[in-house]
Amino acid sequence: MRPIHDTLDWNLLRSFMTIVQERSVSRAAARLHLSQPAVSLALKRLEERLGQSLIERGSRSFRVTKAGELVYREAVEIYANVARLSVAVNESRPEVAGNIHLLAVSGIQIPFLDRVLKDFHQQHPYITCNIDVMSSIEVQQALLQKSGTVGICLMNHDVDGLQSQVLARQLYRFYCGHTHRFFGKDNLSLEEMQHEPLVSFSSAQLDGVLSALAVFCANHHLSGEVMAQSSSLDDIKRMVRAGWGIGCLPEHTVTADVEQGKLWPLPPYDGVADIDMHLIWHQDARFGLAEQTFFDFFQNALARVPLEKRLEEQNDIR
Repeated sequence: MRPIHDTLDWNLLRSFMTIVQERSVSRAAARLHLSQPAVSLALKRLEERLGQSLIERGSRSFRVTKAGELVYREAVEIYANVARLSVAVNESRPEVAGNIHLLAVSGIQIPFLDRVLKDFHQQHPYITCNIDVMSSIEVQQALLQKSGTVGICLMNHDVDGLQSQVLARQLYRFYCGHTHRFFGKDNLSLEEMQHEPLVSFSSAQLDGVLSALAVFCANHHLSGEVMAQSSSLDDIKRMVRAGWGIGCLPEHTVTADVEQGKLWPLPPYDGVADIDMHLIWHQDARFGLAEQTFFDFFQNALARVPLEKRLEEQNDIR
């Protein structure tokens, strides 16, 4: 019998990789421009060829097996190597050109995202990009209307019609500015903070994308007057530094402010909540070539860099 590396069809791996990324055979078929039976057959043939079950599916469940996770990582590696080979041997104008349309919340500070955009542009310099900045809810509404390629925003629940993947996990903590009476004090208690004026995100409501912060404040009786409110991370940070009140901010975005003595961390010292930033897209998106190229590049980068590494400054995604 010929060894598997001489006989395995790359199209089977590509179909499997897309099924995992879409978490659906039907959505994978739409993205690959194939019929659903054809993609299901590709999955079955790959499982038979490898002698392993790769995906367990039910009416309400989708789970990649341990063998499937291994095959997926290897498929992503193969895809990345083919992409690098294509770039290396192509000395003429790249074939892929066009435009992508990104929808994003303000103040995103995710080093992994910066590296994705840098590396993508180096590989595809003829693809242009439009970026619209808006609130998380506006990003979701715009994508439901198919008015963008992908979005980057906060989500606190699934949205019908949209698919999402966690881009980064951000730990939120309370801080005060250098003029605040708590500045420089250690071993404070939550009880001491209960009536302190607050600087709050507009979406830190029970029905908002930052509902986890509202729930924490309610559970711990942090009921001080909201002195300043905004949907902008930069504005919240500015008002906390200016002494308008204590505020909850993503820890990794204020490291320099703490080191420079502009902000001071407050209880709880292990943080308030982990809140995810998501990459989202319409489940029935019909991407153009440039958009599909960007989407595949982003998905492959997500597969290669673990979630816990994506806020680190130095991490090669290639």
